[in-house]
Amino acid sequence: MRMDRKLRFITSSGGGAHSGTDQERLFGCEDVPSGHERRLASAKAGQQRQLGKERGEHTVRKRAQDQVRPLERTRNVFMKADSPIVAKVPHLNGDYLPESVETAIDLLGGLDPAIQRGDRVMLKPNFNVYSIPLSTDLAFLSAVIEILQEAGAHVVVGELTGRANWPTAHVVERMGVLKCLKRYGVPFVDFEHDEWLELRIDGVRWETIHVPRSIYEAEKRVYLANMRCHSTGRFTASLKLSVGWISPEDREILHTPRTDVEFKIAELNLGWQPNLVLIDGRRSTVTWHGRGEYVYPNIIMASGDMVSADAEAVKELRKFPQENGLGVPLQEMGQLKSALELGLGSLAYEVVAAEAHTCTEQKGLAPGEMARLLKEG
Repeated sequence: MRMDRKLRFITSSGGGAHSGTDQERLFGCEDVPSGHERRLASAKAGQQRQLGKERGEHTVRKRAQDQVRPLERTRNVFMKADSPIVAKVPHLNGDYLPESVETAIDLLGGLDPAIQRGDRVMLKPNFNVYSIPLSTDLAFLSAVIEILQEAGAHVVVGELTGRANWPTAHVVERMGVLKCLKRYGVPFVDFEHDEWLELRIDGVRWETIHVPRSIYEAEKRVYLANMRCHSTGRFTASLKLSVGWISPEDREILHTPRTDVEFKIAELNLGWQPNLVLIDGRRSTVTWHGRGEYVYPNIIMASGDMVSADAEAVKELRKFPQENGLGVPLQEMGQLKSALELGLGSLAYEVVAAEAHTCTEQKGLAPGEMARLLKEG
């Protein structure tokens, strides 16, 4: 059912429904292939939507009558002097993932400045397709849920998957998301069934976008981003998670013209900003289209600043040379350039890094110690 609304697009060169009074809903992220792959994906998506209709699972998008404005800017509480902090924790094979995530948060100054006991937190992962790093690793999701719940937060997870793989229910079922969340008593909401608000952002390339009421009205928001290259966005990390809370109709508009996509992505973040960003950089891809062989940065990052976090993610991806769009200066990349102009973050940040676990706690015997023990023994 197509949404009945007027939307003015400015060109420039430059769940199932979740009932209850809380309206704890969340919207997902998407990723768009290009060329022949995109046409095949679109055909597949049409087949899946038709199958959903036959099963009685058709998408219902309820339109709200009210137009809303951007919320007050979220203050970044993770600062050192006047500089945003980006925490980096090496995570190597065998390291305990919840500990790595918690260490990153501790390097920022702890969770408490941003999220306190009793807070209702919308956790925004990315269940885009069936493989990592195109989607959030369930082990990473579980680690974050554990940390938030131990802090006394009430967590809800939700998603609207990428348009090439709709319906969302099919993706999360195949990924095992619901089984994972059931262990923690965390509800999942499918935002194909949320109520949509017309959000007037008055950007350079957007005048209005349409967003789910639940994420607009959320008390706190934590973003779970991956980091990799992207065919139209140049790269994808925390800023691009915003594609997941615009309506399917707006997603179509986003990708026309293709050359403007990375600039338009940043403006989608004008409605609100996250309280915390966590980036899973253990595994990634650096081909220009974001698919292909894996590379292993082996890091977990945390920040309260999307621009700072994404810039550091790009620097990590650059350590794996490849023909992609990462060779230009950070301030010339569309997402970062536009976000800076909009005051959504800073490139003047400070990295606080933990040491990697590269040996056992007992580092070994002193020279000659082995000979002495053998002689005694």
